[in-house]
Amino acid sequence: MAGRKKSMARKARKRTSSDFEPEFEQFKVPVVLSLLLLGGLTVFYVWEGIRFRELNREIVELEMAKKEVLEENARLRAQVEELSSFRRISKIAEKRFGFVVLKPRVIVVPEDE
Repeated sequence: MAGRKKSMARKARKRTSSDFEPEFEQFKVPVVLSLLLLGGLTVFYVWEGIRFRELNREIVELEMAKKEVLEENARLRAQVEELSSFRRISKIAEKRFGFVVLKPRVIVVPEDE
């Protein structure tokens, strides 16, 4: 050892692909989990957007159906009013069944003393 001095610095040696594997292995699981999570969130976001559009379309269709039902209800109420009028019913009663409309009279009944 007398003639050779020991250096504290290490020689730079060439790294091979097998030298990087242990370092990469540390990040492999978190990277894969992060990518899976990101993919899952993306699918969820797209699915929610599609579902939101479907629900909006369904709401519009139901509102249109509600409007039609309310209009039909108003027409039916008007028809009920027209068909249940006293004048119409009395006219049908006179023509079909021979009913006679009596004129009102005042009948006075004398009291016994």
